[in-house]
This record gives sequence, structure tokens and C-alpha cells, in this order.
Amino acid sequence: MEFALDHKANQRAGPSLDPLQSIRRDLTNQSVAANKLENSRWAWFALTLAVATPALASSAGQKLFASNCAVCHQVDGRGIAAFYPPLAESIGAYVALPQGRAYLVHVVSFGMMGPVAVHGQSYDGLMQPWPQLSDADLAEVLNYVLASFNGDLLPRGFVPVSAAEVKRLRSPPMSFEQVYADRQALMKALSSKAK
Repeated sequence: MEFALDHKANQRAGPSLDPLQSIRRDLTNQSVAANKLENSRWAWFALTLAVATPALASSAGQKLFASNCAVCHQVDGRGIAAFYPPLAESIGAYVALPQGRAYLVHVVSFGMMGPVAVHGQSYDGLMQPWPQLSDADLAEVLNYVLASFNGDLLPRGFVPVSAAEVKRLRSPPMSFEQVYADRQALMKALSSKAK
């Protein structure tokens, strides 16, 4: 940083400026410039994040997840060991199969009870049903979870879940046991597909 300390520079600035006023002016200008630079760095960072985040990860889906799902599955989708299974890095592969897409709609809409294993960890609890979510809300939250926490697992050419698809898959209603059987069949199909 250079300060205008020489007397001639102060004279060019005008007779009313003494050396201290000149230093204060220079420091103020440099401080303003530094703030602008720092703000532009944050703006660049925010822009980079916005571009890097898939369009599917909507703010509506994020808000729905935060207010309904994060209590159990946590804000990062990693769940709570031995209590609530992770959604992160686990369910993205499900949407490669039509029955996987159906299962995701069913488990959120109708709930499920029974033992499940995710990443080698066992969970035996209750997934409560969320019938109060509209078809559009359910599509938003599923797309948020898929895009934000499972991007690497999504199949090539993944098509987001739509409100119309949710509406179709919510009928007829299912019991916990039916959804659990749905999951078991899906896990078998995914296992066969991997071979």
C-alpha cells in the first residue's frame, strides 16, 4: 500500500489537505476498494455455487426438506446412525428403475415400517407418512434430495420426478407392509441389475 505522504502530492490535492487528511483519505479509499474486492469475491463464490448446483435442487424443495425431513434425516441427508437412514449417496440409484421411482413416492406418501440396510448399517424404525404434501411438493422434495445428495448416483438422462407422476403413483393408497414389500422387491431388482 502506498500513502501520499510527500508534500507535493498534498499540494496537488489542494491547500486544505494536510498530510493526515491525505493519509485518512487514502486509507478510506483503499478500505472501500478492499470491501468491493471482498464483496466481488463473495459474489463470485455465490455465483459459482448457483451455477454448480443443479436446477433440480430448488429452493422450494430445500425448504420442504428442511421443515419436514431434516429432523430425522439431517440437513445434509446423512441421517442418524442406528436411528434414521441416510438419504445421501443412497437413493439416487433407485430412480434408474420405474419401481424405484414408485417406491420413493410410496415411502414418503404412505410411510413404512421394517428393517432396512443402508451402506451396511441396519435401521429398524418407522418412516412416517406425509400425505399432507401436495403432489408438486412431494416432487420438489424428492428432486431436491436426488439432485443435492445423490447427484453422482443418478442415471444418465435422469428425468426429474413430476407432480403428475406423483399423483399417478399415489393411487391407490398403500399400507406400511405394502411399501415395505415394495422396497424388498426394489432391492432385489437393483441387486440383479448390478450383476
